[in-house]
Amino acid sequence: MEEHLQYWAILKRRWLPASIVFGLLLTLAIVKTVIETPVYQATSQLVLKKNSTSSLTGVGNQLGQLESSVSGRPMGTEVAVLRSLPIAERTINALHLNINPFAFLNELKVKNLENTDILELSYVDTDPRKAASIVNTLMKVYIENDINANRAQTRSARDFIAQQLPLRKAALQEAEQRLQVFKQQNRVLDLKAEAASSIAILTDLDRQMAATRSDLASQTARMESIKQLFGVSSQEAVVAGFVGESPSTTLVLGQLQDAQQKLELMRLRLTDTHPTVINLKEQEVVLKKELKRRIEQSFIGSAGRLNQSKNPENIVQLRGQGLQQGILGNYASVEAERLSLQVRLKALSQVIVSYRQRANTLPQLELQQRQLEREISATDTSYQNLLARYQELQVAENLQVSNALVVTPALIPGVPIKSRQYINLLQGLIGGLVLGAATAFVLEKFDKTVKTTQSAKDLLGYTLLGYIPPFNNGNLIPELIVKDKPNSPVSEAFRMLQTNLRVFNSEQPIKVTVVSSAVPKEGKSTIAANLAVSMSQLGRKVLLVDADLRNPSQYKIWKISNEVGLSHVLRNQSDLEEAVTEVVPNLEVLTAGELNNNPAALLDSSQMAVFVGQVAQKYDFVIIDTPPLTVAADATILGKLANGILFVVRPGVADTDNISLSKELLAKAHQNVLGIAINGIKANQQYSGYAMSKV
Repeated sequence: MEEHLQYWAILKRRWLPASIVFGLLLTLAIVKTVIETPVYQATSQLVLKKNSTSSLTGVGNQLGQLESSVSGRPMGTEVAVLRSLPIAERTINALHLNINPFAFLNELKVKNLENTDILELSYVDTDPRKAASIVNTLMKVYIENDINANRAQTRSARDFIAQQLPLRKAALQEAEQRLQVFKQQNRVLDLKAEAASSIAILTDLDRQMAATRSDLASQTARMESIKQLFGVSSQEAVVAGFVGESPSTTLVLGQLQDAQQKLELMRLRLTDTHPTVINLKEQEVVLKKELKRRIEQSFIGSAGRLNQSKNPENIVQLRGQGLQQGILGNYASVEAERLSLQVRLKALSQVIVSYRQRANTLPQLELQQRQLEREISATDTSYQNLLARYQELQVAENLQVSNALVVTPALIPGVPIKSRQYINLLQGLIGGLVLGAATAFVLEKFDKTVKTTQSAKDLLGYTLLGYIPPFNNGNLIPELIVKDKPNSPVSEAFRMLQTNLRVFNSEQPIKVTVVSSAVPKEGKSTIAANLAVSMSQLGRKVLLVDADLRNPSQYKIWKISNEVGLSHVLRNQSDLEEAVTEVVPNLEVLTAGELNNNPAALLDSSQMAVFVGQVAQKYDFVIIDTPPLTVAADATILGKLANGILFVVRPGVADTDNISLSKELLAKAHQNVLGIAINGIKANQQYSGYAMSKV
């Protein structure tokens, strides 16, 4: 509640400038309403929806669609487009209007009807035909702009796809070429069929290899049995068998056998050194060499086998034993079969290894082939999609696609809008109230003067001795109201002030009091004069001293002579009795006297101290009127000689800076402040305001 009272007090203090501002704005609004020409408002409606053309044709069904959901919510984007500067400029140019685009937009209103997809456009102008034409042209320009925007979007997409098509086609061809090279390098026709065939072939080869191993084992067993039976090696048996098949070899073999028989017979009768024995031995050697040569000629590879045998004579022995007749041939046949089976087994092993190696590479080849095929498929799909999209965009570019449809065109309004007049008056009234209040508060903010008693008490922190209501009524010379109107409420306020001055300082007798203030025009001289009168009415002998040697005022208040005063007494140019003037019973006034160039030095002299002591003994109460604290140091000088200082504050005159400075000066000078007297304010107005008078 107190805060609201403070606001009301501010408005009361600043009522004049606030009223001027309010009246000015209201007058301007009235004048504008009177002289303003009639204005007309043209209105139309535009619905925003997804276009149906693309959904019917199936072409460009993702172009020109609204980005935001159309569900009754405000479509701020489209509203902003309708109120954009380019749309406004195009509308102005289409109608050849001489209007600033910003002024044009100021008269244009666009709003979304609640819970609908409809935008309502309205334009205000003094010409009804012009207003309707502007709205209809604006909608036409907006729709054309929407179509052009969709076309530009389509064209941009088509150009991009046109750039991508050759790249996709080249990528497809490159992927196909890589697959072809892969198949050629790896001899790939159909990997799945090849894998199935490889499994079947490997199975058959394994079966053949098992059979071959079985046959080889059987032939090996037969050969071993013959070998154990006759004690000959397989090489010897084979060679002997083949020798038996050669007539020339057989002849030499027979001669060798005859020579060997003769040699054996000769050895029975003759010694080895006998010529006949030696001759037979030489003949045996020659025949063996000839036999070996004949064997080499009659059987390819038999020479190697013969060399591997221990002795070529074994062939002769084999022939002699009769093996060539059947068993020897059978033995050779078994060995040949066994050798054939070994060769077959080796060949089968090599084939199986080859097929297994191929089979092992098939999964990796199949994986690589699938990767290449997937790459071709993906590239081909991308290429086909781009090609189809390109053809679709070529068709979509020529479609008239728009999201907007005119629901209600703007008609020429026949009646001007009346609400504008009331709006002008209402704007003037509200604007005047707001701006007037704002003016009052701004002035209050920049005004640093103390406004209330509470502010003064908070700043100073001294005892409040009394309130002095305003009473001067605009007179240039302050009024001695206690003398002239002793029964008035103001006189009672002075009596309360002098009573509180004595009561609140009862610890020490108050005889000499200095009266001062922070700045001029606070009424300290008037307070001092009326306070002196109120004390004299109590029957006390009072002396009022005007110690303001710079700008004296007591002689004006009392309308007495200022030819002889305080300055003369201090310079011993006059006695006190000659200088004082009795103005009312028990009250004498000592004026300032002639002005002095250095009043501070005069007041701070020993003569002044002697003077204060003299008057304190002679009078019951002495009141000394001094200059303001922020103007001169006179008050602090005299305050040391007196019992204390009565500080006068007038709200609305002294500001916070000066009051704070005065308090600081008093504290630094160690002055005894008896209390403060609030001048120009009623006691019941200390929070709600104050009434000032010019003193």
